[in-house]
Amino acid sequence: MPVPALSYSQAPALLHEMFQDHAVLQRDEPIPVWGESAAGDRITVSLAESRVETRADAGGHWHALLPAMKAGGPHTLEVRAQSGRMQAVADIFVGDVFLCSGQSNMELPVARSLSAEAEIAAATHDTLRLLSIAHDNAASPLNHFLSPVAWIAASPETVANFSAACYYFARELQKAQPVPIGLI
Repeated sequence: MPVPALSYSQAPALLHEMFQDHAVLQRDEPIPVWGESAAGDRITVSLAESRVETRADAGGHWHALLPAMKAGGPHTLEVRAQSGRMQAVADIFVGDVFLCSGQSNMELPVARSLSAEAEIAAATHDTLRLLSIAHDNAASPLNHFLSPVAWIAASPETVANFSAACYYFARELQKAQPVPIGLI
């Protein structure tokens, strides 16, 4: 009988919280995947036709490198630990991923942009996804986000709060490069 996937609220996830349903991973480059498990645990990571194995270090941290993939999807990213734990995330696309960072203009949401009502109504871009990360401060580098994060596909129900600069950039780019796009 298969081991059920554990939700984040039930037990610590095997995958880092960046790897969730609806994520976009970078195409044409080896794909790094990481997370945590019991120290020394053997970990198997699978995505599409690719499968790699690694071990968690003494601190329980593990890192795997999947081979480069062409743009496409949706796929399921699955991680299995020798200890019996399993986690799967679905609706994963491989495409282009961009870090949207800079001045405060990156924070202006689509809802406050020109022609917002029409833009929001026309936002049917299932392969354009956003991962918003909250502003948090820390005196040293963190292994995890301090606030919950989630990948969200662009739709009339979700795009109003997307960064307008990120969204309009990705929407136009996708016309020239018809591949999935992830915006962080």
